[in-house]
Amino acid sequence: MWEFLELIENSSFSHWLRESPSLLAYPTVLALHAIGMAFLVGLNTMIALRVLGFARGIPLAPMNKLFPVMFVGFWVNAVSGLMLTALQAINFMSNPTFYIKMTAVGAAILCLRSLRTTVFISGAAAEDQRLTGRAKVLAVSSLSLWLIAIVSGRLIAYSFYVSWRTAVAVVIALTVFLIVRFIGARVIAPSTSDARLGVSPSTAIK
Repeated sequence: MWEFLELIENSSFSHWLRESPSLLAYPTVLALHAIGMAFLVGLNTMIALRVLGFARGIPLAPMNKLFPVMFVGFWVNAVSGLMLTALQAINFMSNPTFYIKMTAVGAAILCLRSLRTTVFISGAAAEDQRLTGRAKVLAVSSLSLWLIAIVSGRLIAYSFYVSWRTAVAVVIALTVFLIVRFIGARVIAPSTSDARLGVSPSTAIK
C-alpha cells in the first residue's frame, strides 16, 4: 500500500501540481477546493438553520432548488480534494485526523440527502408546522458534522499536540455559545415579548 501511495506522490502529475509556477496548477486546485466547500457547506448551513427555525420570513420550499448547486460543489470539492491528497498521500493516509475528516464528510453528505428527503421530497417544507423532530435532528447533525470536517481538515497540517488543544478550544467555544444562547432564550426573549405586550417585568414575574 505504501509503495502505491509513494508512486502517487512521485507521479508526473503530482510533480507538476506541486512544483509548476503556473496559476493553473496548485493555486487553481486549491481555489476550486475552497469554492466547492463554500457552496456545499454554506448552502447546507443555510438550509439547516432555516429548518431549525431561523429566518422564518424566508420560504423554505424554494430552497430545494439549491441542492443541485450543492452537489456540484461537492463534486468540485471531491475532485480537487483528491488532487491535493495526491501531493501528500503517505502523510494523509497515516494521519488519524484525515480519517476523522473523511468520515465526517461522508456522514454529512448522508445527512444532507436524508434532510432533502425528510423536508423537501415529503412536502413538509411547504409548512413549517409539518417539520418533524427528525428533520431538526438531521439539521443539527449536519451542522455538527461539517464543523468536525472543517476543523479536522484544518488540523491535518499540525502536530497532534496542537490538534487536540484546538479541538478542546472549539468544544469550549461551542459550550459557551450554547450557554449564552440558552440564557438569551430564557431571559432576553421573554422580556422582549413582555415589552411588546406592554407588560412590566414585575407584573410578568407575578
